[in-house]
Amino acid sequence: MTDRRKISWVLLALGAVLSVVASLEEVFSTVYKGFGSDLTVTWTLWATRSDSQDGPVGQSALFAAGWPVVVSAIVLGVAVAFLVREQTAFVGRPLAMGGAGLLAGVVLLYVVQVWELRSVLATQPQAGSSKDELRYHGGFYLLMIATVVGLAGAVLAQRRGPEPVAQDDGEEEGVVVHQLDGDDDTPPFGLAIPHDDEQRETR
Repeated sequence: MTDRRKISWVLLALGAVLSVVASLEEVFSTVYKGFGSDLTVTWTLWATRSDSQDGPVGQSALFAAGWPVVVSAIVLGVAVAFLVREQTAFVGRPLAMGGAGLLAGVVLLYVVQVWELRSVLATQPQAGSSKDELRYHGGFYLLMIATVVGLAGAVLAQRRGPEPVAQDDGEEEGVVVHQLDGDDDTPPFGLAIPHDDEQRETR
């Protein structure tokens, strides 16, 4: 039971840290062909930037998910703080599931939007010898890992150990009778009873 609780703490904390790190990393970039030189626009969870002087200047990301991801990480961290103590674990369990669920929902919505953008790039007419493309970066994969790890920790935190089984006091306090072997003539009180034939001879 203790090991399972510790594993849930580690997974939740790891999911929170990875999600924050992913929010600071590059998530994906779109490469547009046919502009003389390729125009690459790199996306994070907060903003976008262009690697070409002819491209757009840095601006807020169209799919801005920075704050929702950070809030999810904070909720996961608070859940770990409550789960450490058994007295407050009942508060940490729903917080863990809520934080992991929020992170999973935000990441899922973000991934759907990225895939839609990829589909739009794939359907655009080809401007040159090659088509526009979308490239994934480390932040994208960190988001995936953080989501899976956070959900695993939240699910593991919901499992409770077995309740201690109360033993029946009547069975423990029962009278224990010990039988002595090889002494049939001696009763439990230690008084010998003479045989019937011995009593007849004395008469």
